[in-house]
Amino acid sequence: MIRSLRYLVLMISIISLGVENVFPYQEEVDWMWNDVKPTARLGPACMKFIVKAYPIKILRGRVAGHTCLEKAIESYRKGDHEEAFGWILAGQCHDPLARETLVKHAPRVLEYVLQQYGNEVPAK
Repeated sequence: MIRSLRYLVLMISIISLGVENVFPYQEEVDWMWNDVKPTARLGPACMKFIVKAYPIKILRGRVAGHTCLEKAIESYRKGDHEEAFGWILAGQCHDPLARETLVKHAPRVLEYVLQQYGNEVPAK
């Protein structure tokens, strides 16, 4: 409900300002970037969300959505795009509809994450 209200307010403000369209995947990514509480909303199910299964299994653990996006950017920079997208999905482990939206727009999602937040994550 709160999320729907935030989306409605965002849409109204964008329309009133005449700004370009905001796609649903952008809202999901922006929500993750602002999620800094290291809690797993679905408890063990979220903490055990598989980011990447092979060659070494990587689990989400007790991290915030923001941290998931930082790890996605780091994985992308290392050349592991599969792991990068796994971290993006892990940031929405509690919301299957959000994950579906992200998967439907996968190439644009990764591009948006890098353009919007890539410069805010220091290179290692």
